[in-house]
Amino acid sequence: MWLVLCSANDISAQWAYQGLKRRGLDPLEMIYAEALPFSLSWEHRVTADGASINLTLPDGRLIEGGSIKGALNRLIAVPSLQVAHSPDGEYATQEFSALFLSWLYALPGRVINRATPQGLCGQWRQISEWVWLASRAGLPVPAFKQSSNDLINEAVIERRLFPMGTPTRTLIVINGTVCGANVPDVIRDGCARLSELAGTALLGVEFAQRSDSEWLFASAMPMPDMRYGGEELLDRLASILLGEQEQWQEPTARVSPDSLKSRSSLSTGASL
Repeated sequence: MWLVLCSANDISAQWAYQGLKRRGLDPLEMIYAEALPFSLSWEHRVTADGASINLTLPDGRLIEGGSIKGALNRLIAVPSLQVAHSPDGEYATQEFSALFLSWLYALPGRVINRATPQGLCGQWRQISEWVWLASRAGLPVPAFKQSSNDLINEAVIERRLFPMGTPTRTLIVINGTVCGANVPDVIRDGCARLSELAGTALLGVEFAQRSDSEWLFASAMPMPDMRYGGEELLDRLASILLGEQEQWQEPTARVSPDSLKSRSSLSTGASL
């Protein structure tokens, strides 16, 4: 059994689900985040010998951890328990979040974008961290400065490096390979290196492209629109999940986000 974990409005995940089914993943189960709080039963045990998962979905489907061979993880948020007005609502939400992080991390087999404490489908970072990592990866980055004296609006913490409306191009990296685009070698190699540094197997990297030869890093995310990767991405996803890529190894971040916290200011264009 393989899983596609996503929200009900994730069109990109539905596209990948259909493509993976055509490539022989059977049985392949799509599980919507919105349905999980209504599961008929949910058992998750963590012991010194490992972790187990057994889940009965609202429609009666049984998901047994021992039968899971791999998963494409697209979950970005813990579904609401609708207990906001309960005296114990905040506590219940925190416990449910801990449960989600634990069982997602414990999924057996090959998991594309396993859960981390920084995000349920991989590490979500502030733009300052992405710029720093992109610079280390050898990608061309625009001028960027941030100081501890700046007033940072948390609502726009994912702010872009370019004004809204700037034309951009999205590249998809999977297991160190850029899919679905003809790009300069320096961009291709830099995207692969960024994925490695970020510890994210499936990564979307966005560029402002001013000409065929002038690319500037704009953003990155662990939950991109996979359709940009086309059929090549589906081929590679299927190969990984079916166990055909022997070199597959779940990545871990090479650079700790905490290494940025001790700096009072950041600028790109030079080594930090």
